[in-house]
Amino acid sequence: MASTADMEDDDPVVAEYNVYITPDTEQQQLYVLQYLNRPPDQPFTKATESQPSELRIKKESGFIEVDVPIGIHQHYNRTAGVRWGEAMRKTKGFGQRAFGIASGFERTMPRTTNRPGASEGAPPAPIATEDDDNFEEYVTHFEDANEKGHVLNTQTFGGQIMDDDGKGPSYMLGTFRDDQLHLTRLDGLVQLRTQFHHIDASAQLEAVHRRREKESQEGAKPAEPKAFLPTVKKTGGDTAAEMTQAFMKNTSQETWNKLQYSDENVRTSLALLKSHVNKNIVVGCSFRLIYRPPVPPRYLSSPETSFQPEQSSVPRYY
Repeated sequence: MASTADMEDDDPVVAEYNVYITPDTEQQQLYVLQYLNRPPDQPFTKATESQPSELRIKKESGFIEVDVPIGIHQHYNRTAGVRWGEAMRKTKGFGQRAFGIASGFERTMPRTTNRPGASEGAPPAPIATEDDDNFEEYVTHFEDANEKGHVLNTQTFGGQIMDDDGKGPSYMLGTFRDDQLHLTRLDGLVQLRTQFHHIDASAQLEAVHRRREKESQEGAKPAEPKAFLPTVKKTGGDTAAEMTQAFMKNTSQETWNKLQYSDENVRTSLALLKSHVNKNIVVGCSFRLIYRPPVPPRYLSSPETSFQPEQSSVPRYY
């Protein structure tokens, strides 16, 4: 059996660090946004000309959305961009505040002449469909249309906060400062995926157009008195279906809270990082960085195939 001295020679200590923990505060939450469809070497930053233009959150339901600008001058279909941009603009024009699960899968439809209580001959609420007389003009004068909001020039990423409920692992962010390791506990993770709100908006406009065609064929229906029996609806419920329905309803009623986004290299972000490091408290522990030599290559072979991994000459640290 090898002695302790021999083991120390094989695994020399190359560095030691004191560990500091940032105290938790109720005024500030820390989340990690994981962009699952984005390569790690292409971050959304000002340096890559892709700094997010808007970040919004629904705190109660935990939904977060991030808008990132799209390059519309290269490899971009202008016709599709105008069509989807107009779909987004028009659906928001008659009250659609969110799309998909962040809206509780609810659609806001415009008023029509067939609505109950509408007087005969009353004009319908103004809505626009995809058959817009100005569509070709927007495509022709593309730059002007983009400045006026007729072009889809952002990509939306969305997800829901996975809070630290105390049952699973507790994640922390770490930063080194000389011989110190400063750790800050995360309040949660958010896995952001591409959202296709422009597709939802186009489908919604098609539904509006079909309803308008049906109304034009049937004509306006006069309002008729109807008898009804008042009932008391139970809020919430114990079953999974009732709980899901209540969650979706609350989500659709909750409004977005827009947040200010600061790039990682601006003074605001750097000052925030510095304040975290300066207010940390030391804990009674330290860790050592141990050197381990490169692992020798292993050979996997079978009668059909043979695989030989490349040997790395870079030392590995654990």
